[in-house]
Parts: sequence; structure tokens; C-alpha cells
Amino acid sequence: MKKIILLWSCFILVCGQSVSIMAQDSTPSDPAEQAARVGGVKSLEDRIKDLEDALKRKTEGDKWYDRIQIIGLIEIEAAYENTDFKDPAVEDEKTSDVDLATAEVVVQAKIAEHVEGHVMFKYEEDDLFVDEAFIALAGSESFPAYLIAGRQYVPFGNYDSHFVTDPNTLILGETNEGAAVVGYRFGGELVDVSVGAFNGDAKESGKDDIIDSFVGSIIVNPFENLMFGASYTSNLAGSDSFNEAVVDPDNLDSLVGGWSAFVSFKFLGRFKLIGEYVGALDNFKAGEIYDAADPKARKPSAWNAELGVAITDNLELAARYDGSDDGGADFLPESQYGAVLNWGFFKNTNLALEYLHGEFEDDAQETDSFIAQLAVEF
Repeated sequence: MKKIILLWSCFILVCGQSVSIMAQDSTPSDPAEQAARVGGVKSLEDRIKDLEDALKRKTEGDKWYDRIQIIGLIEIEAAYENTDFKDPAVEDEKTSDVDLATAEVVVQAKIAEHVEGHVMFKYEEDDLFVDEAFIALAGSESFPAYLIAGRQYVPFGNYDSHFVTDPNTLILGETNEGAAVVGYRFGGELVDVSVGAFNGDAKESGKDDIIDSFVGSIIVNPFENLMFGASYTSNLAGSDSFNEAVVDPDNLDSLVGGWSAFVSFKFLGRFKLIGEYVGALDNFKAGEIYDAADPKARKPSAWNAELGVAITDNLELAARYDGSDDGGADFLPESQYGAVLNWGFFKNTNLALEYLHGEFEDDAQETDSFIAQLAVEF
């Protein structure tokens, strides 16, 4: 409950200040955005904006290569992590590595005025795979409806972050699936409402392999620098990372829904505040998640709060405080805090230096991690 109060306190704060600050904020470009243009986790908001830009893109001719746009991302990381276990019988661990963390190639094809094809190839954790592949259909200005069909990140949660490491909210809720999502925008970009359906990776015991999972989202953008929203999923256990913590995802007693709320606010030209909450709507039965021998029914939730400031036009400092309830002894930290420095020292080139300290449920373990990430976008 205290995490929900924290999130909505942030919302009340930004709403209470928005009118006066928006009047003051006439900076033509956002230094915080310039500093972190390559660093940080990509939010659902950013993904939607990229798609909108692609749909609006004008082609220079009728040749096939005039309709193709290629975008790439390479992230190299040097990381060190120290894990202290509460159990004296378990030896503490230290790990370090320098490696390619992520490589992405996005191919976008302008098929027709309202039709876009999108494919993202991704290399991560020694695997090469298709992360996204969908067809997007967009309506006209007088009828701003849209359809996105194919493999995509479904509209549950937002997951905006300044950091290299994913926030707890993303780990609990982000879902990449083959899905069909339809939406409509009211008042230009004032309100965006979307709903979708997919065949989730978690199922009720004895049920057929069918489309049985649904999502719904509403995003409100009343001012240029203020955005907030809420979303629902009928199948929280179908999310990508959380599904791996489910003991037997094909034999749940029942599907457990989840909800999310977020706020994102930029102010005074240099500050950005992020708050988000993701949580289950009901309990998972004892032994369904984390450990089959766990005697406790669990209702997992996660939250994230961040504040970033652009020190200069290409240097950003941000702080995070996030955590979880019923996050397990090694899945989600019960509390986590740290800082990151993003330095955009060349065009589309970012160096991020990050430190995070995490403490897990029942003091089972504590972690300290240091990451240096060099990223380029092209």
C-alpha cells in the first residue's frame, strides 16, 4: 500500500505544479532527452512514438529501397556484481564480465500511406531472434484508429527508465507476444485507448491452447511534458520474465490478472520524474510461483520511482528507488536504490555508469552491482 501511495503522491505533485511550470518551460529542446537519447530502458511510450514517426514518414520514390528504413543499436557492457547470502552455508558470489549485451536491427517498410511493416532482429544472452514483427494500420486524422497485428510488446505497463538495468516493474509485467491490438486516439494525442488479445504463456490446468489473455490501456497526455496512464492484463503470469518464476505455467489453478499505473513528468527544462506501479489483482496459490514447496499464497507487486536531471545538454544524472512485495527470495529485490550517469559524448553515442544496491525478501541476499555501458544508435 505504501508503494501505491508513493506513486500517486508523485502524480498529485506533478499535477499540482503543472500549470505554473508549463508556463515557465519554453525550452525549445529537452536537454534530459538529449543526454539519454541512447541510454536507458525503452518505454512503451517511446515504442509508440517510434511507430507513429514511421507511419508519418514520407518516401522519396516508388522503388522498394525508398520505402525501407533501417535502425540499429549496439550495447557493450562491463559489469561487476557482488552477492551476499544470508545463509552461512551458501558461499557469497562475485561475478564480472565485459561483453556484447544487446544488438538490435530494426527494419521498417512503408507499404502505403497508412500501412507500415516492422521487424526487429535482436541478439541478447547469446541468442539471435525476432523480437518484434508486426503490421501496423493507421487511420486518418478524422478517424485516428489503429491496428497492430503480430509479435509485439502488448500495452500493459510503460516501463520508462533512465537506467541500464530494467526496473522491477518491467521484470514483473513486460509481455512480448503474438497479439492483435486495436486503439483509438481522442483529441489528437490527448487520450489513447487500446485493447488487445493474445495466447499467453501461462494457462489454467486442463484448458486448451487458445487465445485467453486480454489487455487494455489508457494513456492521457494533457500537457506536452506530462503523461499518465493505467492498464490491465488478464494474465500476469504470461509476462516474459515472471513466467520463468512460475513453477508450472501450463497448470495454474486460475489466471491471475494484473494492473499498472504510471506517471511521467518533465519540468523546468532539465528534470524528469518517473513513477510506476505493477501488481497482481489476486493471490497465486501456494507453490504456484518461485518454489513448489512454498506454503504461502502470494500476490506479487513492483514499483519504481526515478528522478533525472540534465546537468548539461549531454550529461544526465538520475536516481532510482524501487522495490517489490512478494517478490521472492531471488526474483525481485524487496528494495533497491542507486544512481546512473548518462553521458552523450558524441551524436547517438552514450556512456552510462550505473550503481545499484538490492535487498531481497527475508534478507535472503543483498546485491551490489556496477555497470559501465557504451551504446550507439544508427
